[in-house]
Amino acid sequence: MKQRLLISGIFLLLFSTVKGQIYFSPLICDLPAMTEVRQVSLGFTGWGSSGSASALFFNPAQIGLTGNKITVYGGFTGAFVKEKRSFPVQDSFGDFLADNYYVVNSNSFPGFQAGINYRLFPKLTFALAYQHATERDFRYEEEVRGSVFGQYNRDPLVGFHRISSTGTTSNLSFGAACRLFKPIWLGASMQLVLPGDFQDKYEIQVIHESANLASEQTISYQAEPQVDPGVIANLGLTIDLTKHLSIAASYRFSNKTTIQNSLIYLLNDSTAQLPVFFIDSKKEINEVEYKNPSELRIGIKYQPVNIIKTSFFVEAVYQPWTTFKNDYEWMDEGFISGFPLHLFSSKFKFNDVWKVHIGVEHRFFSGVPFRMGFYFDPSPIDPGMDRNWFTAGTGYQWNKLTLEVAGAFTNNEYQYPDIFPITGEERIENDTVRNGYLVGMLTLKYSF
Repeated sequence: MKQRLLISGIFLLLFSTVKGQIYFSPLICDLPAMTEVRQVSLGFTGWGSSGSASALFFNPAQIGLTGNKITVYGGFTGAFVKEKRSFPVQDSFGDFLADNYYVVNSNSFPGFQAGINYRLFPKLTFALAYQHATERDFRYEEEVRGSVFGQYNRDPLVGFHRISSTGTTSNLSFGAACRLFKPIWLGASMQLVLPGDFQDKYEIQVIHESANLASEQTISYQAEPQVDPGVIANLGLTIDLTKHLSIAASYRFSNKTTIQNSLIYLLNDSTAQLPVFFIDSKKEINEVEYKNPSELRIGIKYQPVNIIKTSFFVEAVYQPWTTFKNDYEWMDEGFISGFPLHLFSSKFKFNDVWKVHIGVEHRFFSGVPFRMGFYFDPSPIDPGMDRNWFTAGTGYQWNKLTLEVAGAFTNNEYQYPDIFPITGEERIENDTVRNGYLVGMLTLKYSF
């Protein structure tokens, strides 16, 4: 009976949490890296991938931390984000009355992953991992209502404002870990980024003419950006200082992403607090190259003497976003009138960030684990967009088969101008944007 309840709860969690959006995901990505149930439930820390091929994406030295000859895993990932945009309504005296929520968007994007690690010798382990994940995840649709007219049509639908920037990538990683001495493991991995389907869309659909629409006529621009394959290299190290205390460190080298035939570009504007977007409807830009920052991970694992087996994990991740660069290649030198060339030459003023992962794992006498974690996720764009994630997970084992599930959630809020400004409209300069995130993962493992 308990097994049935556990399995029912796992599938309920998985299918009620599926992948979300945020406006700046084309620049800095949106959601934390999710490769393994244990990794998600322990505050997204790389320690959660120990002994699994999924460690190739974080610290390849940790693929050797397993007592099994072969381990195979596969699973599904999903996340859900509800985004609300509002502006305050004031009375004739200028006093606040209420927040006017004029748009609510909910989107879902599934993903999946699989991997295998093989211990060739007691001191040498190889691994291969594959992940299909969302890279861009912003979708926005706003119903536009007209003015009151007639006896019965008091809230007519006059059109839609739409903008989206979505895309997926396939990540194939392979590597090896070797044990130099009994307490020391070294590892290296290479990750191949194989882009999938990318789509950009900007549209103003006019059903009836209205001053509330951002255009007098229907406008629709679409593009399918082409992303060149990329390569990311990782080096890792783990050391068992004592029977109860271990440390780990890894370094991911900086890498480049080249995108062609894009439509939507996020640009730095010195007069604005946050990046602004530009629609390249005339195809002035041939391609853009982004130089992404490197990443340094340092973590500690502590396993005290306890009746119930307990482990504590802490990991700090440093990302020097001040090294981020973007270079553009133009189609020709004859720019259209009003082309904001000064914005394209303005460099982003991102902040270097330290991200913190904390996790706790209890294994009860029955062998069932209970995991929970916390992840401080600062934004390189602006401190006002920092997020605090809360995570949890569990699992069940039948002989050599293990079923695990994890979930995480967070919220954030920031101020941003109306994406589709209306000429002559009088209201405050910025909207309030509220995002609620809920992610989930299910994984099956089999060990030989």
